[in-house]
Amino acid sequence: MLVWLGPALVLLLVVLCGFLAWTVGSEPGTRWALSTAAQQMDGRIKGVEGSIWRGLKVGELNLRVPAADIHIKDFELRVEWRELLDRRLRATNLSVGLLDIDVLSDAEKQPRTEPFSMPAIPFRIALDRFYLGELDVKLDGEPLLLDVRDLQASLALTESDAQLVFQNLNLGRDGIEADIKGDFRLLELADPWPLALHIETRAHSEQPNSPLCLRHFMPDLPMAVPTVGLSEPEAGEARRGSPDGEGDGSNGKESDDTISPNPLTDLAGISSACALDLEINARGSLDELALDLKGEGQDLNLDSHAELTPRAGFPLKRGDLALRLADGSSFTGEVAWSLAEQDGVTQDHVVGSFTADKLNFLLLAGDAVPPGSLTAKLDFDAQLLEHREPLSASLNLRVDPASRWNEQELSGGIRATVVNVASASQRKQELAAGTLWQNLQLPEFDMDLSVGRHKLAGQGSLGTPGSRLNLDLAVAALADLWPGLPGGAQAQGWIGGTLQQHAADLRATYTPEESEANKVGSAPVEAHFALQGQWGPLQQGGQQEGWRGRITALNATHAGLGFDMRSPLDLVFAPQAQAPDWQWRIGATSLGIKLPSGSEAVVQHGRSNVGGGRWETQGSIDKLVISRDIVKEFEALIPTGDAAQDRGRIIVAEDDKFSSVELVFNADWNLSFAGALAGSVDVRRLSGDFIVPAEPEFPLGLRNLDLHLTATPNGGSASSRLAAELNVATEKMGQVRATAGAVLRSPPGGGFVLDATPRTFNLLADINDLSWLAFFTGDAMDIGGILHADVSGNARADGTWTTEGSVTGREIRVVRIDDGVRLLDGELSARLEGDRFILESLRFPARLRVTPDEWRTAEWVSTNPDAQDGSLTLSGSWNLSESVGEIDIDLFRYPLLQRSDRYAMVSGKLRVDAPLPRFSLSGEITADAGWIDLDMLSSVPTVDSDVVVVRSGVKPKASTPMDIELDLSIDLGPRFYITGFGVNSGLVGQMRLLMHEGKLTAEGALRTRGGAIDIYGQHLQLRRGTITFQGDIANPVLNIEALRTGLAVEAGVRVAGTAKRPRIDLVSYPEVSDVQKLSWLLLGHGPDDSGGDAALLFSVGTSFLSGDEPFYRKFGIDELTMRSGELGSTGSILPVESVVRGLDSGTSNIENQFIVASRRITDGMTASIEQALSDTGTVGRLSYQIARRLSAQLSVGTVNGIALIYRTIFRD
Repeated sequence: MLVWLGPALVLLLVVLCGFLAWTVGSEPGTRWALSTAAQQMDGRIKGVEGSIWRGLKVGELNLRVPAADIHIKDFELRVEWRELLDRRLRATNLSVGLLDIDVLSDAEKQPRTEPFSMPAIPFRIALDRFYLGELDVKLDGEPLLLDVRDLQASLALTESDAQLVFQNLNLGRDGIEADIKGDFRLLELADPWPLALHIETRAHSEQPNSPLCLRHFMPDLPMAVPTVGLSEPEAGEARRGSPDGEGDGSNGKESDDTISPNPLTDLAGISSACALDLEINARGSLDELALDLKGEGQDLNLDSHAELTPRAGFPLKRGDLALRLADGSSFTGEVAWSLAEQDGVTQDHVVGSFTADKLNFLLLAGDAVPPGSLTAKLDFDAQLLEHREPLSASLNLRVDPASRWNEQELSGGIRATVVNVASASQRKQELAAGTLWQNLQLPEFDMDLSVGRHKLAGQGSLGTPGSRLNLDLAVAALADLWPGLPGGAQAQGWIGGTLQQHAADLRATYTPEESEANKVGSAPVEAHFALQGQWGPLQQGGQQEGWRGRITALNATHAGLGFDMRSPLDLVFAPQAQAPDWQWRIGATSLGIKLPSGSEAVVQHGRSNVGGGRWETQGSIDKLVISRDIVKEFEALIPTGDAAQDRGRIIVAEDDKFSSVELVFNADWNLSFAGALAGSVDVRRLSGDFIVPAEPEFPLGLRNLDLHLTATPNGGSASSRLAAELNVATEKMGQVRATAGAVLRSPPGGGFVLDATPRTFNLLADINDLSWLAFFTGDAMDIGGILHADVSGNARADGTWTTEGSVTGREIRVVRIDDGVRLLDGELSARLEGDRFILESLRFPARLRVTPDEWRTAEWVSTNPDAQDGSLTLSGSWNLSESVGEIDIDLFRYPLLQRSDRYAMVSGKLRVDAPLPRFSLSGEITADAGWIDLDMLSSVPTVDSDVVVVRSGVKPKASTPMDIELDLSIDLGPRFYITGFGVNSGLVGQMRLLMHEGKLTAEGALRTRGGAIDIYGQHLQLRRGTITFQGDIANPVLNIEALRTGLAVEAGVRVAGTAKRPRIDLVSYPEVSDVQKLSWLLLGHGPDDSGGDAALLFSVGTSFLSGDEPFYRKFGIDELTMRSGELGSTGSILPVESVVRGLDSGTSNIENQFIVASRRITDGMTASIEQALSDTGTVGRLSYQIARRLSAQLSVGTVNGIALIYRTIFRD
């Protein structure tokens, strides 16, 4: 068996060597090896070309390791393996097109327990060329580093040192790019890692608002001659030739010719480009490192040197900084940090100074601060223990008057000294206990700063018994300190004592711009605050320390308003307290809130505690008074309109009879929070009443008004159940009891949120008088009645509600006096179902209250059985969540309109569909009886439709456009009459009103039924009167004809055409000329042969036919008529004359015509003159209306006398 073992091992070795050669030297073997390795790492690879031995290319490689996801594209590697024989590993090329690394934050991190040490390397390593096209590092998918592109480098590593050379590296982010080159050397591959570093960087941006662009923040910065990129001789020539140089102009011109026109080196290019050149040099080790930083660009020069100890707690040992700008401004600084150890405690000593010379604030903070410049010096010296606890410190700031702040002169200084008086033996112990800071004192503080005319001052000391630091602030205009701050402020106060026993007192006044005394928002605000306190053990013999104090004064006043703390307030702060103890404990006090009149409310604070995400508070308000005088006082303090608008208003004494009524409340609360809200709030009425602001006002008659709110935590969750209960009871108007419930959640971020569900409510109401609804409907509508409601509801998750319950009512009334609408004695039956309000029935019986003046209408509605037992019934439903509903209106012989001058009794069915904002009305109605008096319409003064009347001081509400649809059929029936303006006629017919997309149209026809019209002293019979609607409701077709009957020639007027373009013609039967028509119409006979009345007929006719006002109105005459009969007649059955006056006394009435011209002097007195046409008689008459049917007349002239006349009319 041993004979075969040797050949087998040789054969196995040959196979392994062949497999290795196939894997490394052939493309299929390399592809198999890489694919197998990628699968083991949960990855994939593709695009493999070449072999490991001759050179390898990989198109794409994806790997997933526990710490990250890695994606590589365009990988290439070429290694000179033969040089391994010389113990040298040399790669001539290692390039990666894209390296994408996504670091996983949940990856397990193995803590390092030992410092890093370089492992032994058996050979030298050389990388001639390393190229990385793009590097993208993310943390859980979010970009983590700058954009890294086009990295070209080389690496050399030996047993003793290492060197990395950057030929090129491009970094970028947010429009800023930096080109980097340099080298990094490790002089020894062991601790403390001695090193040398040299880096040259050019940062630039093409965006003018980039943070790298200095001139974006300082546009007024002057330009200097560029020297970046020039050799030293060229730079010297440029400086000598610059306007600020020492050479003459010729030298400057010659030097300009030698400068390259490269945009990066010429004057315009370098001063306007956003570029900066940096050079970094470092040499040393991790124990001590010297760092030099130089920068130049955009007329800025930076030179900095630092000596660092990288492994120390504070790495800076010494440093200096010098920054200079082209405008001559500069900023320099020096800092030195030394360490010493004493008794095992590290003691730090920091000394430094900073100097600014005309330094622009925009360079330091950009637009975050007002414009200005600083010329100042700051010196500081501090000693610390363990890098954090102060032992002593001194600060001295001196500001030169050349400084500016917000265009104001800035000058003055601050000098302060802080010392820790703990003895050396106490320091270590108190440092470990964290109480060393309690020994700090401020033996010196002196501040005297001036900004223009404003002062900020403070002098004194703190930390010893009797010490005191006085503060004084006087700023007449805060806008001088910071743009946009209004008003001015003054403050004076002091802080004194020691940490164990101290006190403070501060008074401050704020004056708004254009201050006006006793005006809210404009008057000055004055405040006073004072306290006493001490730091030490909170309990005698206890270990817990904290602060215990007492606020002895806290008050503020403004425009007569104010608050004042009535008793001292004790405070306790225990920073180390843990639950169930409290960190803050606030004691009992009372706070008075005052009004200018002396009225006040007192808030009693019982206690409040805060700590560890928990709090509790308890208090009350005793006798909170609300009255009309207090409300008026608030209105005067906070005006809602121009007081001049109410001048001239009539004040009725009745309005002030409730001015002394007061409504008095008590309120208390007891609330706590420990992850969820708990406790209660109660508001109770003690006395008084609520005055309903209706017209007229009336007391509500309150007997009880209570509000109770409770919060109960839900176990195991950060939520509470809220329950609210409201009880209102009155003497006459009934009572209401309402309850509501919800869940109040406390999210982790703080605050409170009401859950969408569950939310519930229940309402039980017995209301005996609904007149208080006038507060909501206004004085134009009166609502009354008795109502009972039992309703409950639950909220859904989507915000809608599901409800149930019933609503009933009786003696319901809805009255609009101005419109003559009175709905009385209504019966209501309704219910809530889901999110729908269902109106089962609202029925109003007909009540005949008014007898119309028109005798035919009055007789029918009063005596005819068909006019009795009418009703108005409404039914329908309304979707509460969608604001959609419909109402059916059933009218049966219901007197909808009842006034002495108009009347309407209608029957029919209407339907209202209101899917808001659309409104649709459809149906048919018939007028059972109706009457309109046109005289009353003309006697009531009205304003044009474009005039809107609003209450004084009340802004008119913006109207919401509504899409109204209308389809209404109207039948005037057989008993509709129209009177007035000399018209007395029936009106019959049907019409259909339509409205669509805001356009109102009409179809149908209305026609007169008999009747007459009195015009120009003549009684004309309406033979035909038709108004036809064919679309536009404002432009119907007219066909009206009225004749003067009973004469040989019946003359009259015909109106034809449309309402907008009417045509008026004279007609007669039989047909005669127009002059004869007019004569028969006005005079009752044909024109005389002499033509004496032609002028009168022409004037009257033109004014009549033109539709303009009568011609005689232009002469101040109210009425001009022509009459036949006896001159001076009073309408008596006795003759005017009892004896024969002449031979022509027997002439006919037609021949005895005369003209009457009259003018109304007052409402009851009229003056007139009568002139005979065929005689010489003239009578002047003065009439006075004594009563409705009784009048007195005085006649002078041809007929003289006094008459007392009583008129009555006997109808057939």
